[in-house]
Amino acid sequence: MNRINFSWLSLLLIATILIDSCVDPYRPPAVSAPNTYLVVDGFLNGSGTSSIRLTRTQNLTDGSKPTVETKATVMVEGEKGGSQTFVDKGDGTYTLAAGGLQFNQKYRLNIKTAAGRSYQSDYVTIKQTPKIDNVSWKAQDQGVQFYVTTRDPTNNTKYYRWEYEETWEFYSAFYSRVEYLNKQFVSRMDDVNHCWSNGKSTGIFIGSSEKLTQDVIDQFPLVFVSNTSSNRLKIRYSLLVKQYAQTAESFEYWQNLRKNTESLGSIFDPQPFQVIGNIHGVTDPNEPVVGYLSGYSVEEKRIFVNASELPPWRIPSMYEACLPDTAPIFRTPEKPSAADQAESGAIPIDEILSPMGQIIAYRMSSAYCVDCRTSGTNVKPTFW
Repeated sequence: MNRINFSWLSLLLIATILIDSCVDPYRPPAVSAPNTYLVVDGFLNGSGTSSIRLTRTQNLTDGSKPTVETKATVMVEGEKGGSQTFVDKGDGTYTLAAGGLQFNQKYRLNIKTAAGRSYQSDYVTIKQTPKIDNVSWKAQDQGVQFYVTTRDPTNNTKYYRWEYEETWEFYSAFYSRVEYLNKQFVSRMDDVNHCWSNGKSTGIFIGSSEKLTQDVIDQFPLVFVSNTSSNRLKIRYSLLVKQYAQTAESFEYWQNLRKNTESLGSIFDPQPFQVIGNIHGVTDPNEPVVGYLSGYSVEEKRIFVNASELPPWRIPSMYEACLPDTAPIFRTPEKPSAADQAESGAIPIDEILSPMGQIIAYRMSSAYCVDCRTSGTNVKPTFW
């Protein structure tokens, strides 16, 4: 599940309501509440490694990263007996190797923090997720809409949730063959013009076949990629879809959470309400805990879209405003030297030679325009 930085209590007051009139904005006291509650992020994996991440809630106005809960003891307990202890990775993440959990069996999570506070989840059934039939796409006027299709021939799933990871290839504005290293200009050894970037889903994508005669989800609209606001479709784009089977209870949890986080627009829209998970305080039963524990296997499917498959769109490179600048070798009253500019963060592109073949200046530009690593990585993904 996606990281949640606030307690479910603060879901009652998700956003400050600003009314475009003479009414003063309402700033709820929960925004500055001193309490920090446990956040449990993860699931029990029936076919792979289970990973649980423990953090603490923070105020909406706090720009720092959430505090991780380290040195806790995390155990999974079977309804029919037996328990297994997760491995503490030291960064708030706790893992359990594959093979210890069985499909259609019930398990619950037990957590004891370093401070001695205990928490426990309800029992959850490990569900086997059906395979993804197809991930498809369709070009529309403003971009590409992606769809996912799946089915369960046994009619036992009915509730589904999806996440995705996207990767795209791109080039920076200029190919740099020179770098400034140890206060001198030398030939560049690595390519910082060709990169890949990636992103993960931030929305909540759920679907149900409960009211259908067959357990089929046909072309569920997953993500729309614009052809005007980014360069994701300019060269090559890849979408990895992850599918998770859900119980009716977990589906309801995600449905309520989506309403709270995505459906707020004005005071006339549906207002947020308490979203209660299935993890509870043992030391203090009244202490809120953020998160919902589920159990399932994960099914994945990846597709690629090449620019040659798309209509003749003029997709932006995101470097349209980039321009090179000529920086002289020696400082002048009008202009700082190339070394001065490099010391200030500019990146050299290439040399400018005199008619005699001597270097008299360098073409330079900003790091964003030259070094694609400012927006991604120049390490080619293994699946590319």
